[in-house]
This record gives sequence, structure tokens and C-alpha cells, in this order.
Amino acid sequence: MRGYKFLIVASLAFATVNASAASDADMRNAKRLYERMTGVKVSSKKAELKTVADLLALGKNAEAAKYITSTPDFLNVQIKNLSLRLSNKDESVKVPFNDFAALIAGVVRDDKDFRQILTSDYYYDVTGVASENDKRTRYFNQNNFIPVETNFLDLTKALVFRGQQQMVTEAYDTPYTQDQKSYDLMITKNNPEAAGVFTTRTFAERNLGGGSNRRAVEFSLKQFLCVSMAEAADSSASDQYVGRDVERFPAGDYNKYLTSCKSCHSVMDGMRGAFAKMDYGNFTNSQATGVYSQMHGDFFRDQGIAAVYAKYLTDVVNPATAAIIPDLEVNQENSIYYKTRYEFLIARGTAAATAKTNLDAVLNTIRDPQVATDLIADFRAKKQTVLADLKTNRNNADYRTQYVKVCLDNFSSTTLTEQQQQEKFLQCNLDSKKDMSVIYAHYSDVLTAKGTAVAEKDRLLGKLINRTRQTNGNLIVPYLQAKDQLKLFPRNAFDSETGVATKMNKGSYPYGFVVKSDSFVNNAVLGSKSTFFGWRGANKSGGNGPKDFGRMLSESRRFSQCMAKRVYESVCLKKLEATQYTTLVRLGDRFEALNYSLKSLYQDIALDPVCGVMKEE
Repeated sequence: MRGYKFLIVASLAFATVNASAASDADMRNAKRLYERMTGVKVSSKKAELKTVADLLALGKNAEAAKYITSTPDFLNVQIKNLSLRLSNKDESVKVPFNDFAALIAGVVRDDKDFRQILTSDYYYDVTGVASENDKRTRYFNQNNFIPVETNFLDLTKALVFRGQQQMVTEAYDTPYTQDQKSYDLMITKNNPEAAGVFTTRTFAERNLGGGSNRRAVEFSLKQFLCVSMAEAADSSASDQYVGRDVERFPAGDYNKYLTSCKSCHSVMDGMRGAFAKMDYGNFTNSQATGVYSQMHGDFFRDQGIAAVYAKYLTDVVNPATAAIIPDLEVNQENSIYYKTRYEFLIARGTAAATAKTNLDAVLNTIRDPQVATDLIADFRAKKQTVLADLKTNRNNADYRTQYVKVCLDNFSSTTLTEQQQQEKFLQCNLDSKKDMSVIYAHYSDVLTAKGTAVAEKDRLLGKLINRTRQTNGNLIVPYLQAKDQLKLFPRNAFDSETGVATKMNKGSYPYGFVVKSDSFVNNAVLGSKSTFFGWRGANKSGGNGPKDFGRMLSESRRFSQCMAKRVYESVCLKKLEATQYTTLVRLGDRFEALNYSLKSLYQDIALDPVCGVMKEE
């Protein structure tokens, strides 16, 4: 009897274990579910698959899907690819990781309300990369984010949540990194109107450079509502807000404007005001730099950047500019410019011989005034006959052309001594006629008589006439850089009173709308477009600035449906066709019911029968 009882207990225990053990079908479903949700092809021996299969065997499908969204593969591939696609108009994943993508990936990782990607005042950074404490790697380039792809960083660990988004007031223009300096190489202040991805550098670079910020509207509708401008166009909408740069008589035909241009521009131009105070502009250190970042008109004005830049020009740039050439002329190798740049190059690792060669090349374009003075004295001593002829024929038309009238007029001055007349003529003739001057010809003869090598002779003659002479503009940047005084400031591209970017009102049509603020209106809120977009919320008819614009988009039903469509197509690997409208609505509503958790949406859609990932076997 005791043995019989033991047999029953053992059999029941085996049956319980066997019931929860994953079958081959469970493993196949686990592999398919994992690969669809993460976008990663995996071996059936991958450890995570055992966990997924065991949960499926217990009928815990939802827990299995939730577990998958907690794996690094989900964030590092599926979500990273989604964030990259959203960051560019071509929806390509073959673009460098950037601050726009980092914000989206961070919101998903931390399971925040996905609408915040269009309204948040925070951002996500990347840690564990070179020069991560150098702000220039966020605002002047994307070097802080690029290693996510190039070094295969794990976003579950590398992404770091940061507070208020920032904008640049000024920065040092230097090749040194922040680690090499004890002072801040960049100064940033809080962005006055942070709005999620709309106020990232990547968005500005791709949508706010040039033009009149219409591209930002077209991009936003396409990426976040899955709506093209052709679909958003409304021929019945008012063209009150159409800008001054839109041709009202294309090819001389007003009807073409009414039937083609107006329908798009009525919607687009009404919305573009949201970005009226935003620009992606060139920073300056008193000349064009090739360094760009995002900027905001109110920020530029309120931070007093124009006044700070003007003071920098007055105190630093202008005095240095005025002194460089005279200093080089008089002191040559002993000039402050030469010594400062030489020490800078050496400190940066340049070999001494190379540094000297580089600086000597600059000197070869700068006349040594003592050489010119000595040549003038030598000419006077040896060529009095020539000077007498020039004085005698100073009013001869041919002479006045060949030797320059203003130079010959020195011989007529009654306030100069004869020596001064000759010296001033020779100096003037040298500066005016250069390699056709009498001093140039004299110097050539002197060097030839000395047997000077051809190359050296050409160098000395070129130096005498400042051939290819460096300008103050060419010299001031490397000089201030070497002195650690070269700074970058945002360019003033805004109306000083309104803060509106000047590019917003380009064009000449006198009755076109003049943008005077960052208010915007939604001309797609009436008629059929209201149902099409499903506008809702306090900003459904418009608002002020990019944050309100983000609220308008994210509160619409179309936003929920667009994100559901993107998730469906990436997980189910098939298009959600227009004929499946009821499915689109259902999935969009489900996203909202999940409190806009994109993680949860991936889980739900992957398990939805219409997706077809899970197979009954």
C-alpha cells in the first residue's frame, strides 16, 4: 500500500512538471515572437528563448511578450530602428544615431507616455563615450551619440535621462577637448520652449535650415501622423496665412494657384508659425565658421547675445586684427603672432620643423619694411638719372599711365624735400605697380648679381610685393585660437522686437501674411479633415510655439493610429492596408487605453490574432 501511494505521488509530480515544460511548438512560437518583437534573428539556443517558451507553455503569453520588451535586443534593434526612421524624412535606419533618436529610445526604455516625445522639456544623453563631458559633442555635432552604432553600445545602460533641454550662448572655438581645459568650453542655458524632438539639434538640422520652416510641418505630419501634405491639403481652407514668398500667379495663371498651391499652403503655412522663432544657423567668431546649431529668437534676445558678441568684437577681435599685420611686418619671426602660433602648434604635437615651415610660409607673404627701405635708398644712390627723368616727364601721359599719376605727383609737391619726393614716389610705385614697379626690377637685378638661386629669388621678390599676402581675416582666427581667445556666438537671424526668424517673411507679394509671432492655426480642423485627423484637446485649433504644436499632434487620434501602424508593420511584417481601417482604429484606441505605452503596444500587437505571429500547432 505504501509503495502504491508513492507511485501515485510521483506520477502526479511528473505530470505537473511535464505540463509546464515547453514543447517544440512553444519553442517555435517563442522564436518567432522574439524575432518579430526585437527585429533580431536568433539561434534556437539563445537563453532568452527558453524563458519565453516556458511562459508560453504556461499560457502566460502576455508575460512572455512583456519579458521580450525588457531585453536589450528589443531596445537596441527594434526601438533604435524606429527612432532612427522617425528622425529623417527618408525613414532610413542607415543614419547616425542622434539626439532625436536618443529621446525616443529613452522614452520607450523608461516606459513614459509616448506623447512626450513631442512636448517634453527633458532629453537623453549617452554615457560611456569619449569626451562625454564636452558639450560641443551634442550641440555642434553628434559625436556623443554616434558611438551607439559604431561601438554597438547597449542602450539599456548607455542612455542617461537629463533635465531641461539647453541652447548655446557662446563657446570656445578650439581644437582642445574639455578634458584638456579647466574652464567650460561651452556655455548653455535652458531652452525657453523645449518641445521634445522638435527642439533637438537633429530636427533643426534636417528641417529648420534655410527655407521658411515649412519643411518642419511637412516632416511632422508625415512622421508622427503618417499623413502626407497631399492628404492634409484642403482646397476649401482660407489662404489668409499663406506667406509672402508663395507665387500667386504661377506661370501667370492665378487659377493654378487656387487649384494647386493654395490647398497645401493654406494648411502648411497656417501651422508653420509654430516654428517661427526657430532656426538652424551658422555660429560666428567674426566670420563664417561652418559650425551650426539650433537657435531660438526669444532666447537670442533675452540672453543678450548680440551685446555680448559686440563687446567681444570691440575688446578682443578688432584690436588684435588691427595689430597683426603691422606686428608681422616689423618684427617678423619675433612677432607676437609668430611666437604664439608656434607655441600653440608645438603644444598640439606638431614637430618643431613643421611648425616653423608653416609659419615661415606666412612670413613669405609679409613684406619686411626694412628691405623696402634699404632698396629705396639703394635705388636713390644708384639711379639718380632715372629719378631725374621721371621728375622731368611727370606730366607725360605715357609716364602717368606706366608709373601711376598719383605717384608721379609727389615730384610736384612743394612741401617735400627732393629726397622725400623720391622716396614717396618709389614707395607708391612699388605698392601700385608691384611686379611692374621700378623697385621690383631693381631688386631682381640685385639678386641676380648676387647669384641668388632661382627659388630663393622668387621667394624674396614675392615677399617684397606681398604676393598672395595673408589678410587680417585669414590670420585673426588662428591667432585668437592660439591665444585661447577665439569664441563662437549664434548669428543674429531674428527680428529684434518679435524674435521671429527673418527668413519667415522673405518674399515680395504685398498681400502675403507677415509672421509676427510664433502663433499658429490649424486649417485642417474643419470639414472632412477634422474626422480624418481626429483632432482633440486644447490645442486642436492652434496655439503658440512648438510645444503647443506637439500637443496638437499628439492629442489627435491620427497620432495614436500612426504609431499603431508603425508597430504593426514592423512586428507583423506586412502593410496595414487602407481597407483595414477598422483594425487601424482599434489598434490606435488600444494604444490610448494603454496610456500611450509603446512597450505595451508592441506586446499587444505581437499577440493580436490579426498579426499572425502566434501559431496554433
